[in-house]
Parts: sequence; structure tokens; C-alpha cells
Amino acid sequence: MKRSRKWAALDRRGFTLVELLVVIAIIGVLVGLLLPAVQAAREAARRMSCSNNLKQQGLALHNYESTFKRFPAHMTGNGDLGSNGSVGRTQRGQYAGWFSMLPYLEQATLYSELETNPMQPGFTNATGLQLLVSTRLPFLECPSDAGDRDPEQPNRTNTLSSYAFCTGDNYSSSQVVPGERNNTALRVQKLPINNRGIFGRYNYLRLSAITDGLSNTLALGERQRPFERKNVGFVIALTGDPTTLQPIVCKATLIGRSYIDPTLVPNSDAGVGYRGFSGLCYHAAFTTILPPNSASCLIGESGISYHVTGGIWTPGSEHGGGAQFTLADGSVRFINESIDTGNLATVAPARDGVGPSPYGVWGALGTRMGSETVPVPE
Repeated sequence: MKRSRKWAALDRRGFTLVELLVVIAIIGVLVGLLLPAVQAAREAARRMSCSNNLKQQGLALHNYESTFKRFPAHMTGNGDLGSNGSVGRTQRGQYAGWFSMLPYLEQATLYSELETNPMQPGFTNATGLQLLVSTRLPFLECPSDAGDRDPEQPNRTNTLSSYAFCTGDNYSSSQVVPGERNNTALRVQKLPINNRGIFGRYNYLRLSAITDGLSNTLALGERQRPFERKNVGFVIALTGDPTTLQPIVCKATLIGRSYIDPTLVPNSDAGVGYRGFSGLCYHAAFTTILPPNSASCLIGESGISYHVTGGIWTPGSEHGGGAQFTLADGSVRFINESIDTGNLATVAPARDGVGPSPYGVWGALGTRMGSETVPVPE
């Protein structure tokens, strides 16, 4: 059947430029409307995956406790503590708590290999070195963290980490006594550090020591990997006396999510989150002093000695508005960055200090025996 002249004319004419522009504009509007929804859905999936990591870690903590009747320390390992920190990548007392938890995170083989092939000074064990600098563990990586290469030393491919152990509301340190770093007799003793939070260096806490209640005390939390030197997540070095320095001074070094003066980052070997097996406070701890997504500050000493000095190690994430945490009872909660932090002009309590935290609800959540009755915010 022959088509009418009208339809034949339309076939020859095709679409006009105006019609094409209208169609393109409509498609553009639809994409503009859908893209935020797609991005939000992707972030929701990443955040759920991150939450599952924390739940898995919480379960591993309690399995470890069921076996040894104690929680692991945030810094552990055999041998001399060493004189050059995690730079040497050795097992000289500087493995993170993740090392102790490996058998309870379906990584018993890796645990055995690291026990059999511990790194020694001078990189004398190639097998141990390879295990420490290249092993990627999914349960230690939040998919929302953008950094997968150290922005300071991009050729490094160390084990990555997006999580840390809560040391409480004191200026947490990886050093027990002055001079330990250069004193072999002191280093081999591996004296414990007992913080106001659950975790410390060589301090294996019993559940009975958490008198504030397992459901009111933080155990683990996010500590994001910075992907730029100026980015929140890096640590600023503040020269000052830890007995007089106020946390509000540290907080003022950050505007939004960028440091005012990124040149104050201690050195290029200090990439937080890029030394997954390092148990130093700098890499494996977080404090409940400044709220999530605030500044992190080394206090009292700069340069390569960052691993033996105290500091404010602030948790954070790329989820927006706060970060996720595992409580001592194994549950996971999101805590908003606007949480009450009390009086940040107050110097932090001593690590063996008693009594409530001066840092409001946030500080109370980090202490294990502060006698606070503050529940976790909804």
C-alpha cells in the first residue's frame, strides 16, 4: 500500500535542529536529575560495606577476647621496639592490633607467615617485607576512601587501613618514658601504656576494666586515608608542651577539610592509612578529643620522632557529616561530626587520670571508666 504524500514529505524532511536541541536538553535534564540519585545510592552502598567491615572487626575483637580473656593491644609484636619506628617495617613491637586479630578475620595463614617471617632491621627478610608492604586486606579498607597510593610517596604499596583503635580522651602516645627510643634496655621491656580508652601499647585490657559499659564505650572507628597533603586526615605538627596545649589550638589549623598550612605535616614518611600494620598511635589510634573530621595534631615534637610523641589523632571519613564506629559490645553506629565536645580549651587529662571527660558526650564515649552515663547519640 502506498504511503500518503504527507508522510513521504516528513520522511524526507527528518528532524529539525530545534527538535534535536530539545531532545538533547531533555536528556541532559534527566541525567542531571538521576546522577545525584545514582551517586547517593553508590555512597550508601559504600557506607554499608564500611559498616560491615567494622562489624567484622568487632566480632573478631570478641572472638579474640573469648580466647585470651582480654582485648588485643593497639601496638604489639615480638622483639626490640627498634629505634626507627615503622620506617623499618619490622616486627619489633610495632605491629598494629590487626596483626593479633588476623586469625579471627579469616587470615590465619597470613598471621602464620608474618610470625614465621618477621622483618628485621635493614630489610633482611624479603618475604616479611613483601608481606608487610603489599598485602591488601578488604576488611581494613573503606571503599569511600579515595586514596590508594601514599600522596607523599606514591611508589609505596603498603597494606592500607581506614580504621583505628580508640585510646580515649588523653593525648595518646606510643612512648612510655623519655629516652626510650634510644635506650635498648628500655625498648626491650616493652612497657605498657594504659590510656583512658580501651586500647594502649602492650596493654591487653579485660572486659571488667570497661566500667562505663560496653554499649557506651567506643572500641574501633574510621580514620580516613588522606589523598592530598592538605587534606583532612593528615597530621599537623604543633610544637608545644602537652601539659598546657589546648585542643582548640589544634582545631584552628583546619578550615573546612583543608589545613591552613600543610607544610606543618611532619615528614613524607607519615602517611596515615598507608602503613596498615604499623601499631604506632600515629597510624593505628584515634582519640575522642576533637570531633570527627577535625584536625589531627602531633604535640610536643616534630620531625621523624612522630611515632614516640603524644598527639590528637582525630577519626574521620568520606561519608559526609561524621564517621562510623564499633562500640565495645560489637555494635556499629554513625556519629555526627557536630557531636558535643565540651570545653576544648581544657588540656587533655593524663592517660592515667580518673573522672569524667572534659570533652562532653564525645569525650565520654572514648573513656572506659570515666563514670559518665551518657548514651551513644542516635
